Amino acid sequence: MTDPHVPDAVADGDIASAWLRLTGFVVDIVILLSVGQLIAAVLGVDLDPAVTLDLPSRFRIAQGLFGAAYYIGFTSSRGQTPGKMFAGTRVVMEETAEIPGRRPATLRWFLPGVFTFLPGISIIQLAVYLWVPFDNRRRGLHDMAAKTVVIKTRRKRKTRELSDRTGDGAQAS
Repeated sequence: MTDPHVPDAVADGDIASAWLRLTGFVVDIVILLSVGQLIAAVLGVDLDPAVTLDLPSRFRIAQGLFGAAYYIGFTSSRGQTPGKMFAGTRVVMEETAEIPGRRPATLRWFLPGVFTFLPGISIIQLAVYLWVPFDNRRRGLHDMAAKTVVIKTRRKRKTRELSDRTGDGAQAS
């Protein structure tokens, strides 16, 4: 919940939908899994599905550090990972609508990201993201901790503006 004493710089209509957020997340996961394949190949790690819970620590550490650099770097410099760019969303500070700096971006990554270093999928990691549809500003627990919100960067064009531009809605003089 937002603090009623602090005005929000982000209007509710600018908040990204859970579906847009999921789209960006899936694209980022595909990228990170692809890089994970490369890391495994370089380290000589077998990614056999039968042994994925028993991956070597060196692989978990390398993959976790790359994921941290990916999320923290993109979020603190652009407010967007490649997945968010594809989905048309951006992370901003809730009170100022500015791109988060390194500290909020690190905090935002840390809550779900620290579990990358542990075996399996943590229920805590899932809870961080599953909170999104239940919050009125569609924030995950990591957004709440970092005081960030995810906004849409692409606005829907008004039908009239679009038809005027294409000539379909031109009026006779």
